[in-house]
Formats: sequence, structure tokens, C-alpha cells
Amino acid sequence: MRRNKIITGLGVLLTAIYFNPVLAQDLPTGMVFFVASSECPSGTNAAKDAAGRIVIVTTDTSQIGKTYGDAMEDQKDNTHTHKGSMTVNLPEHHVAGASSCCNGQATTKGKHTASITTGPSTTNLPFIQLLACTTK
Repeated sequence: MRRNKIITGLGVLLTAIYFNPVLAQDLPTGMVFFVASSECPSGTNAAKDAAGRIVIVTTDTSQIGKTYGDAMEDQKDNTHTHKGSMTVNLPEHHVAGASSCCNGQATTKGKHTASITTGPSTTNLPFIQLLACTTK
């Protein structure tokens, strides 16, 4: 009898269990689980909505099934950027003897705003990729 290793998740705890495909009919309809395999066990289907996604547990039923952003690519640590903005309020200062021909760095008092976006980068962290399956 073929047994598939299944990974189930609760929070950050991952537990490996062994799943007998014959028992698939005994699982609740629509149950989502993960397998460390390239195919789902007999009697189940790939959960296509979960492909390339991080699945998050929620008690807010209005959030079930929602997706955000693009799905991650297969076997790839995708790149990401960070955006930010800042506002500073500069006080007035009197500076004596700061004249020159080429000082273009001075600014005026008051509110100044800037926005930045980092260049694309990966996490460079190890990761696992599991197949999400669902019962019929």
C-alpha cells in the first residue's frame, strides 16, 4: 500500500504525518492539506487556488478565499521591493560665513517630503515548497 507524507500546519508548527490514500473519502469535503510530493493522493485534487500562495488561517469568514498580489513562481525565491516616505520639518538656522560658488546642498526651513523605493531583492532564506491538495 502506497503512503504519502503529508505536512499539516498550525501557526508556525509543521507536523509530518503519513496519509493512507484509501482514507481520503473519510476526510471532510473541501479540506486543504499539503503533501511533500509532486501529485495529490488518490481521491483528492490539487488546490489550484493555493498554488504559489502562502495559505493563512483565519477566523474571519469574509477573508476566506481572498488572494493578494501575484502567485509566487515555481521553485523560486521571488524578488520584492519596499516603499517608504518621510516628512521632516526643518527649523530656521542662521549660518554665517557659508558662502561659496558651488554649495547647492542648502535648503529652506519648513516641511520637506521624500519618497523612496528599494531595488528588487530576494530573501535569500531557505524555503520549502509543498503541493496543496483538497478532498473532493
